[in-house]
Amino acid sequence: MLTWEDIIDAEAISSRYEYGRMCSGITVLRQGRALIAMLPHEGFRTLSSGYTNGGYMDSALAVVNITSMGGKAEMTCMAQGLDTYDQVNHRYAEKLGLDPARTVFQGTAANMDNAAIVNGISDDGINVSFAVTAGIRHNGGRAGDPAYFDEASYVYSETPGTIITIMAVDADLSDGAMFQAMLLATEAKSCVIQELQAKSLYSKGIATGSGTDQVVVISNKNSSVKLDSVQKGSELADAIAKNMASALREAFDRQSGMNTETQWDPLMIMSRYGLTVETVREEIRFPARMDELLSALEALRRNSYCTAVLTALMRIGDDISVGLLEEEAGMGLAKDICEQMVLEDTSDPVVRLRLKDIDNVPDLISYVSALKLMETVKARREAHGNRGHRDRPQQAEHRAPQRHPRCAVHEVRHAARHLQDNSRQR
Repeated sequence: MLTWEDIIDAEAISSRYEYGRMCSGITVLRQGRALIAMLPHEGFRTLSSGYTNGGYMDSALAVVNITSMGGKAEMTCMAQGLDTYDQVNHRYAEKLGLDPARTVFQGTAANMDNAAIVNGISDDGINVSFAVTAGIRHNGGRAGDPAYFDEASYVYSETPGTIITIMAVDADLSDGAMFQAMLLATEAKSCVIQELQAKSLYSKGIATGSGTDQVVVISNKNSSVKLDSVQKGSELADAIAKNMASALREAFDRQSGMNTETQWDPLMIMSRYGLTVETVREEIRFPARMDELLSALEALRRNSYCTAVLTALMRIGDDISVGLLEEEAGMGLAKDICEQMVLEDTSDPVVRLRLKDIDNVPDLISYVSALKLMETVKARREAHGNRGHRDRPQQAEHRAPQRHPRCAVHEVRHAARHLQDNSRQR
């Protein structure tokens, strides 16, 4: 059986080349599967949440982020536990010409050519730098999600989707200040993920990170700036948060094309509740051809008004699930929004019966999406003047003006006030 030793021994390591620069004279190099933050002298301290040479370290010479080898050989490494993971990293460090005892390691499935390097400076003149690799589509998780492995087995697990952060601060930080800086970078990471509404793979919530995220903080002991703390309201904290967010957004886009445009996609948003094109199609028996449905679906995906309404419904579902909104009141509001803003007060008795019977937000979104899809098919038929027949040439489509997302938000608020007024009258 092929082993990890066989892979490392056979791997051809290319010569190093410069990938970028960080503060404090740190040069970022690429070599083989590694991204190497090469420290220019022994006057640095590191704090790492990773396993190999994790915790605090004095006089580190390099911080390395390594793309995993993949395949069955990697599985043999993972199955043998964390001690073997140490051996893998040490063996690869030697292959790179680094001292394993003075090198801090992290590992990920991301490609190092997708790393983002961002440099900034705080308003009080302290330089900060970030080198980040990130992918979260396959391993996004939310703090408090149900457990999915037993840590007592002491087996290393590297699921694709890790966010690796190497942060350098050009200041001499105390132990506590380094830990505070790590917490600030982690909070900034979670803020970006929340803003992009990246889903958890283990619950219906929005992720706060991945299951294998790692952070390394690098402090320059030779700096004339000495800090005992990095408070959240400080100028340095502001620089850490902003530059971390910038690096992470770039890394997400490089690795998996995750950005504000791709995340503002109704199918992406709905997937957090386990809803797909197939679940929507199963809601009704569409009297339409597949090409009509696909064309209508693409039109709806480009309709920012519909997406804004969808996010409002998802928020209602989230508020119900965490107890911020009573289920009966929340479902009443969600149905009111659908009837007034999506279905335009439909009078179809079957639709009204089914809407009345739905008792949760995911089912409501799925059913209303199916109705909206069919409504779009019918509208496009009328615009083309062919009513679904194959033998008539299509005419140029007349697009109705779309409502802006802000208008949709305003209408959601109006619907909420309307529901509250009706409740008071009752």
